[in-house]
Amino acid sequence: MKDLKDKVAVITGGNSGIGLGIARALAAEGTHLVLSGLHADKSERAARALAEEFGVRVLGVGSDAAKRDAVEALADLAFREFGRVDILVANAGVGFRGEMHKIDDNDWDWLMGLNVRGVYLACSVFVKRFLAQGTPSHIVITGSEQSVGMTPYGSMPVYAASKHAVLGFADAIRADYAANDVAVTLLCPGPVATDIWDIERDRPPEFGARGESNEESRKLIQELGMDPAIVGRMTVEGIKAGDFYVFTHDYIRGLVDGRYQEMSAALDKTEAFPK
Repeated sequence: MKDLKDKVAVITGGNSGIGLGIARALAAEGTHLVLSGLHADKSERAARALAEEFGVRVLGVGSDAAKRDAVEALADLAFREFGRVDILVANAGVGFRGEMHKIDDNDWDWLMGLNVRGVYLACSVFVKRFLAQGTPSHIVITGSEQSVGMTPYGSMPVYAASKHAVLGFADAIRADYAANDVAVTLLCPGPVATDIWDIERDRPPEFGARGESNEESRKLIQELGMDPAIVGRMTVEGIKAGDFYVFTHDYIRGLVDGRYQEMSAALDKTEAFPK
């Protein structure tokens, strides 16, 4: 999808951070947008700012990416207002640090409910409409560098599990729908200057009491994290090129190579095992 002018994109978690960075990059290409997030007022402010800056049509809405009825309503709104959708960015997610013996079922259910179920719901709802629409479309799923291995930023087993899951999901759906002109990109960002580690403020009450924000993580991510605008531009270039993987930080090359060398060595043992 090389020409993005007058295409329509829906972005979950699109009113801040990486989602807003992608929105800005798409708007610069002339793409019209629907930005969704938990807080409607925040989405509406972001939409007004982008529309004024780039001269494209932008809608900002409140929506819970972990609830099917909310995602269905989001899709209904987008198709009703624009008549089509060409790009889905399944970006909504939360970050969570903590060793396994220090977390509980509420932490697991909350994180998996948004990071994995939220991606599944967005793709489930929009792919059906893409197939009915019958035109080339593109899905971007926000994974993480932790989709491919563990990085040295503290223990995050639940987060890593969620991002490994979306790698497998993205890989499967790109194979399933390639013949239908539905392309898939997995965005694997490293540290980005967002508020993802202050996400406890949005923990739904059904998943337990809100924990305190991790001040150490907040300072680290703001000091060392990449500008979300750069991530947005990298993502848009990936869409235009039809790339499956988009990595934001090349320091993980050793991690990727090491993982597959370890797997290859294990297969050597399989091959040599007496049958």
